Amino acid sequence: MPHPADEHIGTRIADYRKLRQLTQTALAQRAYLSRSCIAKVEAGLVPASPAVVAAVARVLQVDVSVLNGQPYVTELQQDRLDQLIAPLAEALDVYDLGPDPDITPRPVDQITADVKQLCVGACATEYKGIGTKLPGLLAELTTAMAIFPPGQEQQRAAMALSWCYWVAYEFAYRLGYHDLASIALERMGWMAEQAQDPLLLAVRLTKRSSMLLRRGNNQMALKVLDRGHKLVEQHDGPEVDALAVAGSLHLAAAIAAAQAKDADTVAERIRAAREAAKQIGRDVPQVYWASFGATNVAHFDIATLVELGKLGDAAKKAKTLHFPEDHPRMRVGRYHIEMARAYVEMGRTEAALNSLHLARTVAPQQARYHPLMRETIGALVRRQRMAPEGLAALAAWVGI
Repeated sequence: MPHPADEHIGTRIADYRKLRQLTQTALAQRAYLSRSCIAKVEAGLVPASPAVVAAVARVLQVDVSVLNGQPYVTELQQDRLDQLIAPLAEALDVYDLGPDPDITPRPVDQITADVKQLCVGACATEYKGIGTKLPGLLAELTTAMAIFPPGQEQQRAAMALSWCYWVAYEFAYRLGYHDLASIALERMGWMAEQAQDPLLLAVRLTKRSSMLLRRGNNQMALKVLDRGHKLVEQHDGPEVDALAVAGSLHLAAAIAAAQAKDADTVAERIRAAREAAKQIGRDVPQVYWASFGATNVAHFDIATLVELGKLGDAAKKAKTLHFPEDHPRMRVGRYHIEMARAYVEMGRTEAALNSLHLARTVAPQQARYHPLMRETIGALVRRQRMAPEGLAALAAWVGI
């Protein structure tokens, strides 16, 4: 069943604000936001950015997922994704139960090839393909880890299993199952230690920082990312790998600083990431699945400008950003969603609608389940006396 048109993050914020007996002014002061921002978000006239949602959730003492209204059960049922959650949860639970007598693991090379395809699917936001294959791979690799003798083969299995947990995190997080995503992230760290790969542990910390930002904890996110750089220093393999992971840590830190409105730190981290990309000399989307390179730095440069409220500068730089054909659709789709939000705040309805359509075209499953996509569409609907056909179609597609 579609959600009522008046059900959005703003209405939920207003409901919890009143339950906590706070005025809009009091909520704004405690969340370090302007009262006009709270008023517009509650009215649904502007989309609530992740930073705003996190800040308000902290004050109202509710989880972000409560305000986002996730997961979207009706849409998950329509896409037959809801039935994939329980098998994944069960697969995450067998990590310490030893070998499954009904499973005979294949050679590590074959398993690793399948895991790589899962990672490709995660970057392409192909959720259904991930959800059907992931539980079986988790079970197979868990058994492999239990029966392989210590050595290189077991270490390779540990690395493959760690990447499976990374995929599980991406799958659960994008669909709104954040508790499940947290479990997957913990499993990833445990197995990355078994793999003895400091870069894999650092990649996990970029995701941990995302979970912290979701709760509005900018400073802790930055501390976690600084810990990631110390792990990168322990790497003794290819320099490109270390540069790609370090660059990704800098970009994640730039987002954290932008949400904290720290423009100086944003500039510092973007410069560091740009220098790492320059040293690599090309985009390396599959190096530790960091999707790192000059293209990603340009994307995050624009994204941080949006977070800092420098919308004109972001729109100007957006004109010069062109994604390569092989750039991960997860990144491209996210970029278009971010720009749609910026264009709504700038009053550029046509540009916002175009960005929303691009987000749907590039990464449809990501767009359908992204809370900012839904909020941006809702804001456009509420600004129109009569929604044009294209906007009405998008609203129906996301369940508004």
